[in-house]
Amino acid sequence: MTSAPWKIFQFEGRDLIIDVDGGITIDNNRATPFPCEISHASICDKGLVATWVDHELRLARMALLPLSEKIENGVSKANLRLSTNSAMVASSEWCHIVDAEPLALNSNGDKIIFALWSRGIYCIDSADNEIWRLPLFEEEPNSPPRSNDVTAISIIEEKVVVWTRGGSYREISLETGEITKEGKLEIECDLEEVFCHENKFLLSSKDGWAWELVDGNITVARKLRGTIQDAVYDENDWRIISWREDVLLRGESVTRADLAVQLIYKDDKWMVLDNQGQFSPHMETTN
Repeated sequence: MTSAPWKIFQFEGRDLIIDVDGGITIDNNRATPFPCEISHASICDKGLVATWVDHELRLARMALLPLSEKIENGVSKANLRLSTNSAMVASSEWCHIVDAEPLALNSNGDKIIFALWSRGIYCIDSADNEIWRLPLFEEEPNSPPRSNDVTAISIIEEKVVVWTRGGSYREISLETGEITKEGKLEIECDLEEVFCHENKFLLSSKDGWAWELVDGNITVARKLRGTIQDAVYDENDWRIISWREDVLLRGESVTRADLAVQLIYKDDKWMVLDNQGQFSPHMETTN
């Protein structure tokens, strides 16, 4: 692999690897369908839905790659500079020019939920039909800048939970878009990511604090060495990878040599993919 891995997905039994430069590798074929990094991605029933962002050129795209055929390379970065308003993501079933920063994206299969800065929260199906849309969170008095920005979207069965950096959240019916509950965490935080398992949520703040939230109550609070890169609940505890560190939320931690990228269940154990593209067991020291 020429670039460090960013995320691995599985689609119809095949590994799909996204790297930090926006390259996508599947079936031993690497292609860059759009010449900038992928900021958000999720697997839906038709393939990979993702957003591409170039901060220098101040542009973004959102597209669905069906993965049924070979992914092709898109325009070069040089050509993109000449066609910022017309170049689209190669091999896509549908593609949109996005006129606002994508903040979060998730899919449960047939529905895709995403949020755009200063625009709203949207639900579409994988054929690109809009199902519903909602306004963003209102700015709270005396709140830090952009604390009401959406930072994560969780999908639990027929419920969507949208989280802001400042700890506000909104529960929404996946089917209708009706807001069924709104609340705010009673903690000071700058949330970066939220992981979920059934009724359990693991919240990661940019200052290294992590909280477990169960049925609306904080059950564990722990300060880590860095923000959480990835986390999974293994029916006993949260397995976490942080800054050069493997952690059990209620247990010990061990350091690792390389930067961890993602937790993957492989060969009947939880393995860590690092930024060198190598796998090693979670919670085992590496030399």
